[in-house]
Amino acid sequence: MEKASQITPQLIEKLVYDFYDQIRTDNLLGPVFNAEIDDWDEHLPKMVSFWNSVILKTRTYNGRPVPAHARLEGLTKGHFDRWLEMFEETANTIFTPESANEFVSRAHQIAMSLKNAIDVQHGVLPGAPEALSG
Repeated sequence: MEKASQITPQLIEKLVYDFYDQIRTDNLLGPVFNAEIDDWDEHLPKMVSFWNSVILKTRTYNGRPVPAHARLEGLTKGHFDRWLEMFEETANTIFTPESANEFVSRAHQIAMSLKNAIDVQHGVLPGAPEALSG
């Protein structure tokens, strides 16, 4: 498949579905996601909407990711690192490096923000030794 330089809603959907297909079978992330998500057919369109909102500025996503992630027990920096690694790999299989970088740079920003918010909700100062964001 030729890599796409243009980012379209259809390619964002492909990215999300391909990525979460891999997540579900990953040794580290699969158990976390599979324990939390009961209905993948409901969850994946939300993720498509999220990434359309982030990248294409569609404003179609209205979820609350911080509370959803903060309630997960046992999240570590390693979970975030693995998620980012897999996301980058998937983006790079679909898009040219320039287009993939739009997703990857935003994913890193979102991950840092999410980790900081989770730390604060758990009463941990971001950057402290026990912090996710450390």
